[in-house]
Amino acid sequence: MNTPSPHLPPSLPHLSRNTLPAEKENTYFVFVVLVSVLLWMALIMTIIGAVYGLVIALFVWLGHGLLAAHLRAEAVRVNERQLPALHATFLTVCQQLGVSQPPGLYVLQSGGALNAFATRFAGRDFVVVFSDMLEALGPSSPEIKFILGHELGHLKSKHILKQTLLAPGLFCPLIGPAYRRAWETTCDRYGAFAAQDMDGSLRAMLTLSGGKDQGRLLDAEAFASQHEEERGFFVSLHELSSSYPTLSRRVRDLRALQTGQTAPRPPRNPFAYFFALFIPGGNLGGGGGAANGLIIVVVVGLLAAMAIPAFQKVREASQLKVCLNNERMLSAAFDQAVLENGKPPTSVAELVGPGKYIKQMPVCLNGGTYVIPRGATSGEEIFCTVHGTMENIQRKFNPAAVRH
Repeated sequence: MNTPSPHLPPSLPHLSRNTLPAEKENTYFVFVVLVSVLLWMALIMTIIGAVYGLVIALFVWLGHGLLAAHLRAEAVRVNERQLPALHATFLTVCQQLGVSQPPGLYVLQSGGALNAFATRFAGRDFVVVFSDMLEALGPSSPEIKFILGHELGHLKSKHILKQTLLAPGLFCPLIGPAYRRAWETTCDRYGAFAAQDMDGSLRAMLTLSGGKDQGRLLDAEAFASQHEEERGFFVSLHELSSSYPTLSRRVRDLRALQTGQTAPRPPRNPFAYFFALFIPGGNLGGGGGAANGLIIVVVVGLLAAMAIPAFQKVREASQLKVCLNNERMLSAAFDQAVLENGKPPTSVAELVGPGKYIKQMPVCLNGGTYVIPRGATSGEEIFCTVHGTMENIQRKFNPAAVRH
């Protein structure tokens, strides 16, 4: 009688290490690479874009460094002495997935959140399990093997590196989130392969959905059916803009993986695709928490720094145009007064008012006052105390158009 290979879970005979990556991940990868290359080239070709790119990269690096420092100083490092049962489980999962050099495993208290994540900094890999997740699943259960295998899947697939190199493409609407969702599908397959227990893998997902007390008691088939039954515009928009597949879909996909059948794909609302075009994707932080928040603040600040000067230039140009039109109006009134009276006016008050050439005094948006200089013989000599003469204003718009 043949003994099953230790790398082929008996409940998943059709799944092997070579078939763990989801097919859609490879498809989306091509599109994201093309978009990223084009955007990187556009960024590098402009000096200002390159500078902002370097500044953003610096703060992303600092954010990851702070996250790694927080883990090393605040979280519990798992080893033979510290949480040995979890350490043994982790080594088993690493062997199952062919990870020859196990990354650092840490347990982090996070206020009751049920989660885990993987990250990388300065050539060092980290896998982090939140303490409540460990308490809910146990250190040696198939469920915790699924969670550990999922996070190791991110490292095996080099998703952390891709997140940096392909950041522009990941930030693009629709394609970026779709690629990130394919990552999660791939890593769920890694988790199931590591657990060697599909029921345990489903219980881990149900715990994420229903909590550590009731989640493991939920009916997987009933929850999976929500993916087909709960549809509509906003559900579709949520799916298209999220970087994670919905939990009901992930449970559905795991059940399909168990049987080797293709899961049905319910339709999405077509209008959701249009609105999803205006929702960018991506996740610059790559680890959540304070570091990710710092990066978001910095990126928003940099975008504001780029937008505010452009807005100020448009506002200044609009104010100059208003002042230029005012001076042209006063200049025409000046010349008309010379023709009618045979002598030039000495003040703007002679041109503005009831029954005069201009009914109301023109207003400079910057608070300037219009003045006719002493001895002026042409309306073009009228000037604004803020912006100067018409020639001064025209020079700001187009120096080559000014007459000499």
